[in-house]
Amino acid sequence: MTGFLNLWWPQLGLTELERRTFRRHLTAVLFEGAYQGSIVMAAYVLRKGLNASDFQVALLFSLQMAIFMFSSLVASYITRDNHRTFILLTGLFGRLSLVTVLFLPESYFIIGILTWVSLNHSIFIPSLNVMFRLNYRKETRGVCYARAQMAMLAISSTTAFLVGKVLNWRADLFPLVFAAAGIFGCATYLTYVTVPRPVHPLGKFIRPKRPPYHDFFSVLKNDRFFRWYEGNFFLYGIAFMITFAMVPIFVNDIIQADWSQASRMFGTIHPLVMILFLPIYGRLLDRTSVVPVASIAFFCLSFWPLILSMASTLNAAYAAYFFMGLGMAGVDVAWMLGAHTFADPDRIQVYSAIHVTLVGIRALFAPFLGLFIKRNFGFSAAFGIAAGLLILASVLMFVLGRRCERERCGGRIDE
Repeated sequence: MTGFLNLWWPQLGLTELERRTFRRHLTAVLFEGAYQGSIVMAAYVLRKGLNASDFQVALLFSLQMAIFMFSSLVASYITRDNHRTFILLTGLFGRLSLVTVLFLPESYFIIGILTWVSLNHSIFIPSLNVMFRLNYRKETRGVCYARAQMAMLAISSTTAFLVGKVLNWRADLFPLVFAAAGIFGCATYLTYVTVPRPVHPLGKFIRPKRPPYHDFFSVLKNDRFFRWYEGNFFLYGIAFMITFAMVPIFVNDIIQADWSQASRMFGTIHPLVMILFLPIYGRLLDRTSVVPVASIAFFCLSFWPLILSMASTLNAAYAAYFFMGLGMAGVDVAWMLGAHTFADPDRIQVYSAIHVTLVGIRALFAPFLGLFIKRNFGFSAAFGIAAGLLILASVLMFVLGRRCERERCGGRIDE
């Protein structure tokens, strides 16, 4: 039992910089949790509240993620010295724009605003990774990230539960929910701007003089381990987007959940499960690398669409979301911190941006692939194919892990 507790909540010898960073990090994720819990019902608002079509729901997920392709375009200009400026601008001009839903609560306008928010978020992620790289050491980064995410998920699940209750009471209040999300989301970014600067930053971040997408093609061509890793993540991403785009339609049309029931699925059950397992995945990352974390996470996540492919009741859908939480706890760690396993100290933002850019590429077709399968073969086929892709991604990631044990995997100098 003691060994498990040490794994789940290990004692950390944080430096003064890490302690100060973590306090700001924790404050930021509390706002982030309120944002996530407020916005988690967006697709269900479109489907249930605004009678959006299957195409509009798929379009929402596609555009939100496809816009991430711009990450590599901007990341070339993110440095040690200016990353706070990018975080500030994306906060003020990104999420805060959700307040405008108060004035035009219409399906296509909401899709457009959420796409704009995603564009700004795609710039924010590489900026934040620079901060994590500079302020946390390798042996503490995973655990600190996991602990902060636990706090975020606790607030997120509580907020989502309350949002479901509010919308069950008066569904027409959804514009206020979007506006509140925008304010909370902006506060997240503004808090990250106040994270302390290291006196002797790790890595030498210099502004590259190459075209922005040069790094995208160059890294994928020359770093075969990272290319393999991203290929496996691409399979996961296709499966995730197929499932995620179909779930609001499935829950509304087949399960026929009310607002409170839907909020439990989309925003309460899986965050609470993630809280239990995030520290374990974070500790595993600190002790090994992102590869075994991703392999285990993909396998656990495969039960999410697999159960949905056979589900016809609310309780079965709840069970599926337990496994979503079990898998997404590991995916969250691997998705956000994967670049730190492969990239040299001065290339974190480049590798992170490549990872985010590939999200945008698969978003161009994956939600519509799910829609095509659903229309021609049904929900069960769409969810079943997604489960198969996740299992395949898990196996291939396991093979990559074995190869990485025998050879030097990635850049890998992480002082």
